[in-house]
Amino acid sequence: MTAAKPDLVMLTGRFPKGEAVLAGELHATATRFERVFVIPSHTGKPGAETAELPANATVVDLGWRRGWSRAQKLRVLRSPLALRILARTLRHPSNWRAYISGARAYLDILAGNLLKARSLAAWVEEEGLRDALFYDFWFENSTLALAALRKRDEIRCAVARAHRFDVFDFEEAGLRRVPFREFKADCLDAIFPIAEDGADYMRERVGGNAGKVRLARLGVPLPASYPETLAEPPLVVSCSSLIPRKQVHLIPEVLRACERPLRWVHFGEGPERQRVEAAASLLPDTVSWELPGRVENQAVHAFYAENGVSTFLSLSLSEGVPVSMMEAQSYGVPIVSLAVGGVPEIVQKGTGVLLQPDSSLEAIAEALAGTLGPGQRFDGDRIRSLFASRFDASANYREFADALMDVWASSPPIL
Repeated sequence: MTAAKPDLVMLTGRFPKGEAVLAGELHATATRFERVFVIPSHTGKPGAETAELPANATVVDLGWRRGWSRAQKLRVLRSPLALRILARTLRHPSNWRAYISGARAYLDILAGNLLKARSLAAWVEEEGLRDALFYDFWFENSTLALAALRKRDEIRCAVARAHRFDVFDFEEAGLRRVPFREFKADCLDAIFPIAEDGADYMRERVGGNAGKVRLARLGVPLPASYPETLAEPPLVVSCSSLIPRKQVHLIPEVLRACERPLRWVHFGEGPERQRVEAAASLLPDTVSWELPGRVENQAVHAFYAENGVSTFLSLSLSEGVPVSMMEAQSYGVPIVSLAVGGVPEIVQKGTGVLLQPDSSLEAIAEALAGTLGPGQRFDGDRIRSLFASRFDASANYREFADALMDVWASSPPIL
């Protein structure tokens, strides 16, 4: 007899030591499941906070973080399943050039996932979890392993979220195609992109499986209140990794072009730190700046709660739907950003200013100046209201939990 509540097996990258946004989702959805098993693929980043798990959740270490030997990988690549997956992928001539030029990387991903599938299958059998719902937070993490098990009816139901690098071919680092997308789409029961543009892109590329693609937005909690008095001088916040595509090193030039006293705080760390510091050091004395580095998510929320932030600024050239922007909006902060990825889904009329990716620094500075000080046209209450209509965690994760239960219920039990 099928249990009233299914078990959930959640595949993650680094959670619970990293991927902080997943904590909110899991706490909201865990009550719908009897037990929750969290299986991370990697060790958390040094200094990353460890999320508190729901009472019914357990972290499981299947040894994936230690990796596999070259001999193990070569052996599994000779299996009939490996050949079947490659055949399904290369059925499309448009994939040939990408998979040939990146053959070593793709084969490594294939081998690693098939070895994950073997260890996962043994654990599932041991724990009696074939009827559980298997969910990968990323479409490119352990999803191919889930697809392999689903193909062989070793698990009842498998789904995955999809964000940015695991959706768009041009985002996959070093590769020209999201790995083995066709096979995964064939075998998964549902795919949940977090943004409309990602959902549209995915549907175009999975052909007959487009009906499996369902939009499921992320979200953050709506604070009970926010500072209604803005800081003086105006306080500009940015939040991202310090990597080239985020273009944080250009923010000081934008601030200088505003030609007025300002305070700038950037949350985030990365290899471009020295470049950003060098650019910031050239700011005039009227602009103060702080680079506190990587801080816990709670500290970012506390900063918004205790400081009247004027504007959130982003010059990123590539985004999904940034949680950092959701957090800013939840405190009534307008956003100035380049219109890339899913950003137009969160920065709309009344919540900020969108600029074309090729906008000049002068144009960005003009847009930023329009959000600062007397005469700025953005209302915090309206920003929070529009935020709540799309990105309030309680509503979004309740709907996502309903969607997960619907997908699981439509998958026949394994006899």
